[in-house]
Amino acid sequence: MSKRALEFVETWVSEKIEEEGVPEEGEASPAKEWAQECIKAANEEGIPALEISEAFDDLAEFIDGEIEEAREREEDEEEDEDDEEYEEDEDDEEDEDE
Repeated sequence: MSKRALEFVETWVSEKIEEEGVPEEGEASPAKEWAQECIKAANEEGIPALEISEAFDDLAEFIDGEIEEAREREEDEEEDEDDEEYEEDEDDEEDEDE
């Protein structure tokens, strides 16, 4: 398995998600389109498609998984922010009671 192919794809997908954002749940997945873009970008960097396909059985499926993980991280961050706001509101109420 090609370490450079793994590293390239993981970095490319992370950057793509950061650039494009995470599609809303229920929206059509861009994974197949992104897989084609990723293979083209890898080729431009001197990494042939064969090397990518040897590292990833199904690149689009891998990308879908990365999108889902990013979506879950966003949801966790939103929950953490909501929890922080709730705690701040409670602290404000306690200060007003004193």
